[in-house]
Amino acid sequence: MKKIIDINNISHTFDDGYMGIKNISLSIFQGEFIILAGKNGSGKTTFLRHLNGLLLPDTGHLIVNGQDVKKHLVQTRRTIGMVFQDADTQIVGDTVFDEVAFGLENLKIKRSQINEKVTQVLEDLNLFHLKDRNPHSLSGGEKRKLTIAGILVMDPQVIVFDEPFSNLDYPGTIQVLTTIIDLNRSGHTIIIATHDVETVIYDATRIIIMEQGLIKEDGAPADIIRLLEFYGVKEPSTSKFGLGIQPWRK
Repeated sequence: MKKIIDINNISHTFDDGYMGIKNISLSIFQGEFIILAGKNGSGKTTFLRHLNGLLLPDTGHLIVNGQDVKKHLVQTRRTIGMVFQDADTQIVGDTVFDEVAFGLENLKIKRSQINEKVTQVLEDLNLFHLKDRNPHSLSGGEKRKLTIAGILVMDPQVIVFDEPFSNLDYPGTIQVLTTIIDLNRSGHTIIIATHDVETVIYDATRIIIMEQGLIKEDGAPADIIRLLEFYGVKEPSTSKFGLGIQPWRK
């Protein structure tokens, strides 16, 4: 597998002296589906924000496709898209179509190309019928899919999700989960930060567990699943009952 991200001993201390992440080293490869697990406050979001340069490390190096993130922020952010926990914080457009077009417009791409790409992404995510709607009138699941569309239109290799199922009802969760699985199957590398792994563990290829800003475990789901509760993360019920890892969606 092709290595996309190479992280070498990065740490980050906030202005108040709190050390958010400590000496993290790992590599991420094309096509992986990674769960980043850990209790609230374990450092997951801080770590994720380093992947596309929203935060920069105090020490160490983060390399994306052979380039140092600190020196290539624009290219890094085109390579690695981030979907935040609160979809409303990412929405700026007056219509669904305008929202998805926003990033491409900032790149000064021709209008005809923008219209073509946005239309294709909206159709791929089954959102085209909503193209003239105000984004804030959408359901929770539709809003989360819209933020994914806004990232996807930029052609990223990696899509990072911070608690993507937070505050969604069952239909909304199914909508977003199906979209994420389809993205991974189409070749995108997926990284999902969550404290509830049951929804995605069946499709994951790797679990990384964080605690107090450190990487504590890193391996295949079948090898890590029994360690989850030691770090305060709920073990999926099927595993507890000896049924192994089962798909959450039926």
